[in-house]
Amino acid sequence: MAKKRYSQAPDDSYWQECVRLRPSLLRIAAWRCQGLLDPEDIVQEAFLRGAEAGHLELRWLRPFLITVIFRLCVDEARRRAVVERLGSHRRLLPPPAEDPAETACDRAEARWLAVRSKDLSPSDRRLLSLLTSGCARKEIADELGTTQQGMYSAVHRLRRRISLAGSRRT
Repeated sequence: MAKKRYSQAPDDSYWQECVRLRPSLLRIAAWRCQGLLDPEDIVQEAFLRGAEAGHLELRWLRPFLITVIFRLCVDEARRRAVVERLGSHRRLLPPPAEDPAETACDRAEARWLAVRSKDLSPSDRRLLSLLTSGCARKEIADELGTTQQGMYSAVHRLRRRISLAGSRRT
């Protein structure tokens, strides 16, 4: 014969047993969860789950509640581990926002430089081409096979060469 599930609230004996078990359950929750959750909240949640399990006999109440407490602590530890992993995963983080004003200035300067680039080497012309096409700095560094700092240095050297070439022509 299958056990009957009760749809009614547990009787007073259930709550009296909960009150009796509460101090030991609080110690277990504090030890098991080690600061993940408030022990009082865990024990109260376990009591509620026990109350919802109408088929629970009082002799099995303590092991049931301890199991629920352990599982609540494990669930919280897992949830926090997933949140931490997702929060620090580099593919899930938004890309750093570039300042639109700086991007516009870079493009305008690159166009100005392109006019004066007739005497530049092929690698310098490639750098100018990438700058004028509006590629992000990280994309340019990846395309050139260098770091972003290396790309900044190359742009700086290119600016100096072009400004020196422009001053010699005038």
